[in-house]
Amino acid sequence: MHPTKKARLFGCMEALNLRAWMRVAVRVVGCWLILVTGAFADGPNILLVMTDDQGFGDVAVHGNKWIKTPNMDRIANEGARFERFFVQPSCAPTRAALLSGRYPSRTGVTGVTRGYENMRGEEVTIAELLKEAGYATGCFGKWHNGANWPYHPNAQGFDEFVGFCGGHWNDYFDPMLERNGSPFQARGFIADILTDHAIEFIERKHKADDSPFFCYVPYNTPHTPASVPVDKWKQWAERLDVEDPFTRAMYALVENVDDNLGRLFAKLEELGIADDTVFMFLTDNGPNGYRFNDEMLGIKSHVHEGGVRVPLFVRWPERIKAGTIVKPNVAHVDLLPTLCRIAGVENPGSKTLPLDGMDVTPLLYGHDDFEMPKRNLFVWKNPEKWSIRSQRYRATEESLHDLVADPSQKKNLTETQPEVHGELIDAVQNWAATATVRSPVPLPVHIGHKEWPRVTVPAHELDIYPGPGNGIDYSGRKGWNHQWIERWSDSKAHAACTIRVVTSGRYQVRIRYACPEDGFGSVFRLSAGRASLDIQIQEPWVSAPHPAPERAIKNYGAYLSREWKDLDAGELTLEEGSHSLELRVVKKPGVEMPDIKALIFERL
Repeated sequence: MHPTKKARLFGCMEALNLRAWMRVAVRVVGCWLILVTGAFADGPNILLVMTDDQGFGDVAVHGNKWIKTPNMDRIANEGARFERFFVQPSCAPTRAALLSGRYPSRTGVTGVTRGYENMRGEEVTIAELLKEAGYATGCFGKWHNGANWPYHPNAQGFDEFVGFCGGHWNDYFDPMLERNGSPFQARGFIADILTDHAIEFIERKHKADDSPFFCYVPYNTPHTPASVPVDKWKQWAERLDVEDPFTRAMYALVENVDDNLGRLFAKLEELGIADDTVFMFLTDNGPNGYRFNDEMLGIKSHVHEGGVRVPLFVRWPERIKAGTIVKPNVAHVDLLPTLCRIAGVENPGSKTLPLDGMDVTPLLYGHDDFEMPKRNLFVWKNPEKWSIRSQRYRATEESLHDLVADPSQKKNLTETQPEVHGELIDAVQNWAATATVRSPVPLPVHIGHKEWPRVTVPAHELDIYPGPGNGIDYSGRKGWNHQWIERWSDSKAHAACTIRVVTSGRYQVRIRYACPEDGFGSVFRLSAGRASLDIQIQEPWVSAPHPAPERAIKNYGAYLSREWKDLDAGELTLEEGSHSLELRVVKKPGVEMPDIKALIFERL
């Protein structure tokens, strides 16, 4: 296993100091070796771009006659295009698999919100492996695998991070982003901003030294909201050949991303490194709506082909022949071992937790003597929603489809081929016994890491009891990112999540809230273990939510924001260990308690 992560496997709180010492020792030795030997990686630069909610059919090279994607097409035509590349049906699980080379359920990622999206700190990422090999590492975009240490991108191998850590962003114009944990006000359209920072990183690292770079650009478009730049929307607003306005907005967002890929290409060419750079493009799941998708069954969140088969294009003229078509089934878990081989990282599996993926560079390089081994690929959302893909078939508990004879999955073969169906069900059950848990629980929020003295626990990471709509609620469905707790009318209702205090001590607490006049004087009790703090709301704070600007609204009220008030609530002395962090009602003078956006802890 990667030495910087070994200590995290001890599992008991007594090992925390040892973990810290091992991480420090490894970093010191690594820096010393580089200083003494001058050793840098001699592999190629790697530019890995992933888009959000762009389906297999949302690119011209796959037969979409409405959309123009010349830069995505260029990567495909000047390199390798994968016919059957598979991911998970939603955002965070795909990202965890890509970064770790392991199925996401093994990494702790079993959902997309309320902490279920967090990837364990023990996971060794492609960024950590490349960084150890001498690469400069940067991530610019949507992370979605944890917002605090040790889940944050800076804790998972990225020297630089600009973007956001949640599942989506609610306003694409002049967004508030973060740089290595510090918020800043950005100006412009979000995909353009992220590209600006990626370009600046590429140029700076290229000019600074001889080490190659790994630049990961996970765009958050064309995920909703359907907010499109004015110039791009002008090209799509009146298009009569695409009837649905939401589809037009999504196509416009895809074309904006393609324009930004052109900007990345232009910078690589300006620096003279376009052919020395592995340019990889993929998407994270199927399309976020019913539109052209090569007649496949399913869309985003579905476990069938249309929800999990996406584009993967790889351009590297030095080794990959233009026009290469990769036909065997390949998956997200294969990217870590493949990129490690490209970068010259030997035996990555000896430095990580057990890998699920395999090195597929022979397919990229066109090795005729390479035979792809027989294997199954797994899609798992929960014990009732899963699928398994062999080279020929896809099966769920109630269906079996021959994807060679029936690529649109129109004919269920469970009755005519029960033996094939039974074998695949047995295979997925055997896999699930070691790769999944029956009742997933979110990873705890860590508080007290010296690398992360200020921890924000957003309201959407708190579970609410007795449940949404029962005297307490989220502002939207399921407690997505950017939502808050509201309609808290039951004094017996409460909110809670699990925290892990890694350093005992005093912590300054702030609460981010909004409330009408009748909420003045409300009192909350915040507790964790034996510590508790009563928080009195001393000032009304009224602000109205507003929708993000959208060209075509898919889900009304899904993306709302408002102005919030921060109150310095006092100090809480936290003891090392795992605790239930709970927010309860002490006094409710009005009809409802104040709305809650976040709890903030800062070590004193």
